[in-house]
Amino acid sequence: MKKFLFILLLFVQCMNAQDTMKSGLSKRHNEFRVNILTLIATSKLNLTYERFLSKNYSLGLSGNYSNSKKVNDDFDQGFRNTFQKYEITPFARYNFTTSINRYYFAEVFVSANGGNFRETVRLVDENNYGYYAIQKTTYTDLAIGASAGYKMYFKEKFGIEIIVGIGRNLINRAKSSDFPPRVGLSFGYRF
Repeated sequence: MKKFLFILLLFVQCMNAQDTMKSGLSKRHNEFRVNILTLIATSKLNLTYERFLSKNYSLGLSGNYSNSKKVNDDFDQGFRNTFQKYEITPFARYNFTTSINRYYFAEVFVSANGGNFRETVRLVDENNYGYYAIQKTTYTDLAIGASAGYKMYFKEKFGIEIIVGIGRNLINRAKSSDFPPRVGLSFGYRF
């Protein structure tokens, strides 16, 4: 029985080694992605560059920008108090599985984000009468967080990535959102 288990484990390892050796992905160390989910759902343009350092580790940089008319109108009409216009997110990832073509990963990230904040404040005029006015300001904040996801490749170049995570803003939480999300369905090209 022990010999059978040993041979089975050896066979599985050989199959994974052949998968890695015959895959052209091991020669491609760069990837560029576009997040389709945020583009459709929130009109945010999200672009990502990822550099693969080894089979299990990678580093990357993601950037968001949003300036859609619908989100601006919602902000101006008071349906939301915070409007995140930009976000720059460096990240580090670890691959949990042995396959290079399909794998689960975890990442840690830092997010520099900023945008507009809207609040109703009480002001006093020159006659000492109080009144309420809407005040708009900008904010900048820094968040740290973690994410988990799944990535798969087709034809050794094209990839699909699903990611879900959350961060915590640290500096200006009175104006920024407390927990900026990191969610996406991205299509990428590995070169």
